[in-house]
Amino acid sequence: MAAALETSYLLLALIIPVLVLGWASFQRFGLLKKPDAIVAISNNTSGLACQLADGRHVPASVTNASFLSAKLLILHFKPSASKSGSMMTIITGNMGLLRSNTNDTAFRRLRILLRAGSPEPKHTPPSP
Repeated sequence: MAAALETSYLLLALIIPVLVLGWASFQRFGLLKKPDAIVAISNNTSGLACQLADGRHVPASVTNASFLSAKLLILHFKPSASKSGSMMTIITGNMGLLRSNTNDTAFRRLRILLRAGSPEPKHTPPSP
């Protein structure tokens, strides 16, 4: 009985910091309020570009550390400029209590683009 109670306290002591750190990350990367927050992602013939809240456009590629699901995207980007560090954003779909930070159509299109990939840069599709 005492061991079970001790284990419960240990789990509670671990869960609270994880929840606090998770909420802090969502505040920073998901609410898009910081100047270096990614507020838009565009795809053109030269690849992906992230638009930051301060107006800058940064060409980047998505890394393998990213997470994709039906309701949540945690995207890690590596900017093309080698002097820049990695960037991250959290994009949510409708998750019940947590409101979406993008519209459903854009969320679905981005998921499809990330799962299926896009044509190689400067790729021209064959004409019919």
